[in-house]
Amino acid sequence: MPTAIETVSAFCTEFAKDGGRPAVRRWFTAQTRWVNEGLSVTTGIDEAIAMIDGLESSIGIATVHIDMLAIAADGSRVLTERLDRFERDDGTEIGRSMIMGIFELDGDRIIEWRDYFDTGAVANFGSA
Repeated sequence: MPTAIETVSAFCTEFAKDGGRPAVRRWFTAQTRWVNEGLSVTTGIDEAIAMIDGLESSIGIATVHIDMLAIAADGSRVLTERLDRFERDDGTEIGRSMIMGIFELDGDRIIEWRDYFDTGAVANFGSA
């Protein structure tokens, strides 16, 4: 079984494909909570994908590239410092955000993902 850091690293790499949908389907469970502090909370795979679909239709986010700046684990909890880059389907950048996140795992499945970031900067993505 992969380590917690290996699991989160694989998830973040896979998140660049199809807006993150394959990664969500592979590593989330029916009970996984995904918290974008100050913006959204989803529970389970279907709600997470619906949120991704909503961001794609409202802002045009088709791809998210996650640049891992730092990563550390405390047992089954993984802390990340990231630069997330949001792009349209044609590859043009919508925006980028510095993010501190925490992933909680059960084996190789993500059961909670919480991200903390400047919500004001993200709110301007749609006006770019």
